[in-house]
Parts: sequence; C-alpha cells; structure tokens
Amino acid sequence: MEKKIYYNLAMVSTITAIITSLVLSFLFYDLYNSQIIDGYIDFKSMFLSILPAMVGLLVFILILLYLVSYILTSKIIKPIKITTESIESILSGKKVEDIEVYEELKPFINTIQIQKMDIENYILKLKETEKMRRDFTANVSHELKTPLTSINGFAEILATGMTNKEDTMQFASIIQKEGTNLLGLIDSIINLSRIETMNYNKTFEKINIKNIAEEIVSKLTIRAKDKNLNLNLMAEDVEIYGDKRMLEDLLYNLIDNGIKYNRPNGKVDVFINKLDNNCIIKVKDTGIGIPENEQEKIFERFYRVDKSRSKKVGGSGLGLSIVKHIVIYHNGEIALNSKLDKGTEIEITLPIENK
Repeated sequence: MEKKIYYNLAMVSTITAIITSLVLSFLFYDLYNSQIIDGYIDFKSMFLSILPAMVGLLVFILILLYLVSYILTSKIIKPIKITTESIESILSGKKVEDIEVYEELKPFINTIQIQKMDIENYILKLKETEKMRRDFTANVSHELKTPLTSINGFAEILATGMTNKEDTMQFASIIQKEGTNLLGLIDSIINLSRIETMNYNKTFEKINIKNIAEEIVSKLTIRAKDKNLNLNLMAEDVEIYGDKRMLEDLLYNLIDNGIKYNRPNGKVDVFINKLDNNCIIKVKDTGIGIPENEQEKIFERFYRVDKSRSKKVGGSGLGLSIVKHIVIYHNGEIALNSKLDKGTEIEITLPIENK
C-alpha cells in the first residue's frame, strides 16, 4: 500500500512538471520572438504579456496540487480509518475473516485479534481462580463449622455437670469423633495446599509402588474388616520416580474411599502393574457407585455424591481432589469408570521415568 502511494505521488509530480515546462517553454519562445523591437528585447512588455498566463498557470498548479494532496491524504487516511474500524469490530466480537481490510493490514489485525483473545482468556482464568477461591473459602468455613458446632454444643452440656455417666460417655465419644473428623479435614486441606505450592519445586526419587501399597493396605485392613470387607492387593514390583509422601496420600485416599463408600460384605481390589513405560494403579470396589451425570464433578473439592452418607462415614470431600492433583503433579492420567449400585473403578497411569 505504501509503495502504491509513493508511486502515485511520483507520477503526479512528474506530469505536473512536464506540463509546466511545456507551457513555459512555448510561452517564452513565443514572447521572445514577438517582443524584439529594433534588435532589443522589450522586457517590460514581455512581463506584462505573460503575467495573466503566469497567474493562470499558478492557479492551475495550486488547484492541481490541492487535488493531489486531497487524493493522497484520502489514500493515507482511508487505511487508518479502516484499521480503526477493524479494531473496533474485533473488540465488539467479530472475527478477522468477517472484516473487510487491506491485504497489507491483515497481519496487524490478526495480531490484534490474537492479543484480544489472550487478554480475554487471561481475564477468564482470573475470574475462575477468584470463583474457586471464594468457593473454597465458603466450603472450608462450612466444613469446619459443622464439627465445631457439634463439639461446642456437647461440650456446653458436659460443662453444666448435669449429665449422668452414660450420657457423659456418649457425648465424649461424639466430641472425639467430630474432633477426629476435624483433624482429618485440616490435614486434607494442608495436603492439598502443599501439593499446589510444590508444582515448581519437584524433587522426585526412585520409589517402589508395591512397597507403599502394602503399607497402606496393612493400615486399612482393620477398618475394612470392621465393615466386613475384603481388601485385596495384587501388585507387581514397579519402581517409578516420584514424591513418596504424595504417592502414599494417593494410595491411601483411593483405598480409603473404596472402603468408606462400600457395602457390607463387599470388597476392594487394588491392582498395580507395569505397562510399557508406565505404572498402572487400579482400585476397584463394590460400593454404591456414582451417577453418570455426577462423574465429571467427582474430582472437585468438597464435592460429594451423597452428602448424608459422607457425613456418616466422615468424608471431607477432598480425597479424590487430592488424588487428581497428585496425578497431575506426576504428569499422569486418571480415569473413572463407575455404575450406580454396582461399584467404582479408578485407574491411574503414571510415567515410570518421571525425572
């Protein structure tokens, strides 16, 4: 576009110069031949003769220059105007391909479009982060308030000294249970916060997943037996690079969930094996299952499928959210397969060479 403007300017200037030169040449040649008197040139008569022609020529040149400047200014301003309108169109939501613009300006307009999209995505992420923060604060407040209210209520009754021995034992047992739930919730929140803040300081070591799984299963076997559940571990020796504490939390939360939300006389099967360059961890239970329309939300913080049941078994709603964050931290993948009233299977794939 810039080359076209310079080309037009050069052409107009050249044509103007040629016309002016021709007119002046013919004019002076004619005057020179007609104003010679007795061998002398009458300059005064020559000047008076050519004055009207010179004025006319000057006016013509001025008009021509005005027209040229008007045309050139229009050619320069038009792209600027189109560019401004294009930017306004982009900001109002139109796509680049829907906007008429000079071919030379398309890269610039495309850049504006990309920058606008980047800004919109950034603002959207900020809004989502702020919403998550508000939701998290509200959920934590609610989850902390429930056991604290219960503890405070029963403590007030005990403080009156008007309860018999049987009631005292019952209320003390409730306070202990709620206190345990409260500590578990706080531990889960701390773990989740720790995982999120460690994303840029990964320190992995070589770990035998089978050994960790055996320790976790040993810890939870008594709890499984209390619910008449069979807890089974079928594991190969698989070593991966990872964070030991996190992987302990991952296995604990998966198996603990399988026990909590299971049926009496059911079972929880834990499988660990190597596939290609990955470690596959699979936990399968015969529990209540998860409705299909709620499966996408199951890894969200504080989300519970059955709130009343979670309250009875002491679930915080953070277990699977912690699992998901640990999997992401280890560059892995997580998959859920669940059917209502039949059970749930969670499969995790972790890369072995995760340095």
